[in-house]
This record gives sequence, C-alpha cells and structure tokens, in this order.
Amino acid sequence: MPTYTVNNGAFTPSTSQDNYTLDPQTAGVFAKVVAVGWGGRLTTSTGYRTRWTRPTTAGSSTFTALTLAYGNLAYNSMGSRAGTFATAPTLATDPSGNLWGQDWNAQGGVGMIVFPLANPWWFAYVASGGYGQISCRNIAGTDANGSTYSATVEE
Repeated sequence: MPTYTVNNGAFTPSTSQDNYTLDPQTAGVFAKVVAVGWGGRLTTSTGYRTRWTRPTTAGSSTFTALTLAYGNLAYNSMGSRAGTFATAPTLATDPSGNLWGQDWNAQGGVGMIVFPLANPWWFAYVASGGYGQISCRNIAGTDANGSTYSATVEE
C-alpha cells in the first residue's frame, strides 16, 4: 500500500484550529494512520498538550493542504489529504473521544508512536459528517514557531 508523511514543522499551534486534519475528502477513500509524531524547540520549559481525535462535526470551507512526502515514487497521488480547514472541525471536550492525548514539554520534548500492524487508526469517507476525519489539535501550547506535528498515512 502506498504511504505519505505529512509534517507541519516550525508551527504556531492554536487551541481552536487543528495542527492538521486528515481528511478522506471523497467517496471510496479508505486510509489508515500508521504513525504520529510531535516535538518542540522552545528555549524555556513550557507545558503542551496535544490530542488526536475524531471530530463531532467535520471541518469545512477552504482547505489549505500541507505538502505530502511520498513513500514510493511510483505512488505519488493519494485519495486522502492533510491540512487545515478555514472552518475548523468541532471536537468533543478533551479527553472525550481522544484516540490519543499527550502532555509534553515543548522545550526539546519529542514523541512518536508507530502503531501495531493490526491496530492503526482507520479513516474513510463518511457522507454524514466528521467521523471520517482525524484531528490533531493542541489543548495547551501556542508558542510561535515552537512545535512540529506529523503523521504517516497508508492507503
């Protein structure tokens, strides 16, 4: 299966907008997240909290795509996409609905989860709404250019 990695580096997160949204975007797309990562490069100790969750209402309006890095040059076009929506997805209150939530220190803090083969996070096009998307958003931590968020997706 082809893969892509998306990375939102030297990023300024918001607690009301996703760091990125994984979006299947069209019928017939079925994908899985096989890894996620996060990290900071602040010069002072600063507590962050990042969560990965399924929205209760899908993001909509203008979509700003992040650049995808493809794992195989022969497969450089994917059905799903990663980026941010002008109208951010609506999320349940943390920690409700979290696929994963992580408190971490953005002064050099780093983490990566590589999922077991039999237990990735699946996402697919759902005509009725946001459950087809996966949101990565900060609950705490909004320093300018101080953090990075990534995901590896397989279709």
